[in-house]
Amino acid sequence: MRLITLAATTLIVASLVASTQLAAQTNIDKVMGSAVVGSNQHYGDISLVNGSVQMASNSSAGDVSVVNGSIDLRDNVSVNSASTVNGSIESGSGLKVAGNLETVNGKILPGTHAVIAGHVDSVNGDIVLDHSEVAKDVSTVNGDIKLTGNTVVKGDLVYKPRGKKKTFFGWTNTNKPTLYIAADAVVEGRIILQQDVELQINNPAMQDKVVYDINDGR
Repeated sequence: MRLITLAATTLIVASLVASTQLAAQTNIDKVMGSAVVGSNQHYGDISLVNGSVQMASNSSAGDVSVVNGSIDLRDNVSVNSASTVNGSIESGSGLKVAGNLETVNGKILPGTHAVIAGHVDSVNGDIVLDHSEVAKDVSTVNGDIKLTGNTVVKGDLVYKPRGKKKTFFGWTNTNKPTLYIAADAVVEGRIILQQDVELQINNPAMQDKVVYDINDGR
């Protein structure tokens, strides 16, 4: 009886291992529909056109890319990279990214204690980094950037130039984005401003890193 029980237990463990290995080798590729990754599940690349990605705590995936949809990551998730065109990227605490976080129309909110080995980029969306580390650049065009806690950006922080918007009175774009840097947050590279930005910098050492590179055509 003991041998039968032991054999049954071994079979169950082997099945679980095989299932985990299969999931790790499985990619998700959809045109319509969302992708849900459960807790402690591990997948390869996830690619969606119209749909969102949800990953539960302690899960992992390769490159996660979406065209129209958001990427929602819970605590202690690991991905190679995450990008979306129309949607936000949000995470709980402990996110680990081997590459980049990128979005065009959406926010990037990695949660606390994120470690990002690449860069963080948005075009039309805010970026908030809290007690986190980014190995390369952080950049945006039309979004606010907020560095809180003891966040460290090892590369440059860049506000890229903005295009002018057509109004009743002509072409203009007077709304300034805001850069907030808390007292304990650090940008090891430069703070490059290629447009007018509202500065709220509580760390005096960061003031000296500001470089204005604005070409307004005049």
